[in-house]
Amino acid sequence: MKTLGLLIHGPEVIDEGEAEEAVETLKEAGFEVEAALGGITGKTAVIDAGLRHVIDISKDLKPSEVVEDFVNRGVDFILLVNHAKTEESGFMLGEGILRNFIDRGSAKENLSFVQLEYRNRIIIRWFVKPGDEDENENIYGKIRGVFSEFEEREPHKLESRCKKDVHLDLMYREIRGVHPGEKIVVDGVVIGMSSENKNNRVTLVAKEGKLVRIMGGTLIKHNLEKLPPLDLKKEMIKTASVIRRTKPKSIGIDEVSISRREKGKRKKIACFFYTVENLFPKIEGRDADVEVAVAIGDDTTSIAGDLLKRFGIRMIGITDGDADGLIDGIESGALEEYVKFMPPDSVILRLKPERDDIIGRRVKDEIFKGGDEIELEGDVELQFEDLKHRILDLAKGDIIGVLRSPTANSEKMKKAKEL
Repeated sequence: MKTLGLLIHGPEVIDEGEAEEAVETLKEAGFEVEAALGGITGKTAVIDAGLRHVIDISKDLKPSEVVEDFVNRGVDFILLVNHAKTEESGFMLGEGILRNFIDRGSAKENLSFVQLEYRNRIIIRWFVKPGDEDENENIYGKIRGVFSEFEEREPHKLESRCKKDVHLDLMYREIRGVHPGEKIVVDGVVIGMSSENKNNRVTLVAKEGKLVRIMGGTLIKHNLEKLPPLDLKKEMIKTASVIRRTKPKSIGIDEVSISRREKGKRKKIACFFYTVENLFPKIEGRDADVEVAVAIGDDTTSIAGDLLKRFGIRMIGITDGDADGLIDGIESGALEEYVKFMPPDSVILRLKPERDDIIGRRVKDEIFKGGDEIELEGDVELQFEDLKHRILDLAKGDIIGVLRSPTANSEKMKKAKEL
């Protein structure tokens, strides 16, 4: 039986048990299945669900890049498995993935692409590649049979959402299915908020690789400093109130922590992050163990901490109270709200308004020497304390609060007493 490539997107379809259901259903129908996650927001959900042996999260790939990876390896019948916030946003996701795949020079004739949208149980046949003796048509028919409760819907026409004004040198990109008050996220950075509009659409406007306006929303200008020059045609853009709308049934810590302890003696490093886009590949690196992560910004600190605690990795977070609320549980932005996102032995600094990025740049320049990692040589505990005190010293004139998490040993003692 032909191997199917399952592109799993987002935490919701994992938290709800639907991704695992799709895998099992297809295997029971006789298909060989390879499942991989597209994007980063579902990685903690895969860990929590204990599905790392089922869904590949080792690659740091955008959804369209997962499609390309499948096709390059000869897996050309692909199912997108998703649980969108609305029917329209589900269609926009499938369309956007295919458009990005094609825009990088790939031909849609190279694959079959079908979407299983669990939110309202619909199946979208974007296209089915012609094959010998209608092989792919037979595969699609079998998929329709095993997912008979899904209603078939016609796909949207694939058309570019980008337009260029050559006279003003402006690039426009339209985003559909956006609700009022949602955050607009570009490559992991919240760059704006949508406002009231009649058609649930916003348009990003860029000039010379920099965002200059959001039509139908408000730009958060100070966050733009975290972004490199942009190509609006290729950027990964999301809109959401929070990045994880569902709750995990459990937190998958033990298996991950054990796998880290079994890695043996290797180089120990500290890493620096403005966004969480490249955090997971660092953690999963094959040549070094991340012992501490330095996270800059309120949202980056909360998101990074939520992931790092699953790996038992310490964090030093630098915040100034301007959280955009991408993580459920950060409401007012008060320092105490970050307790639930802190790994053991971690510390979070609260600085004066608009100072986290400034101190972050000093930390990167003076401690990390302009890079994003440094080696911790010798006693790791002493190196961690030295790193922490050097950061405290750089920020001392701006610190208005410090939050410390319990040590790993005290957490173990607490659990032992509960048992």
